[in-house]
Amino acid sequence: MAEPKSSTINEVLKREKLSKDFEKEKIETEKKAIEAAVAKMETSSKSSGTVASASSSKRFITAFDIAYSQATKDLRYYFLGEADYGTQFKNLFLENENIFKRHSINGKKYLEYVREAFERYKKIHSLMPMEPMKPKHFKYVEESIQELIRMLSQRFGK
Repeated sequence: MAEPKSSTINEVLKREKLSKDFEKEKIETEKKAIEAAVAKMETSSKSSGTVASASSSKRFITAFDIAYSQATKDLRYYFLGEADYGTQFKNLFLENENIFKRHSINGKKYLEYVREAFERYKKIHSLMPMEPMKPKHFKYVEESIQELIRMLSQRFGK
């Protein structure tokens, strides 16, 4: 007798359900990151004390802020929380934001490139996986980003 074959329909349905659950979870984490960024901005404006300084320090939450808040929760980006390197990388991104936008590099891709450059530095110099970032390491990553900008300008230059 023929044995009943297992149907692939169940597997496909299960895979689709898992992908929908993953998308829902991703949206929820993005919402939580936005709420955390808004709460952080509100607490900083409340600590300023005066209404005038609060209104002058008010700014919009950018896509980079959302990517940064998500990246700080990821263990691979542990170095962003050390010794103000996160704000230095953010300032570097904001300085070159027009160039990055022209080449479709958003905040998430930029932070990924920063992480890859730091990982490359650790691999070249045989450092430990969770080695803290030091000014020398930051300088290498910064030069790597500047090189990326130069190469993009050369290849797709205007």
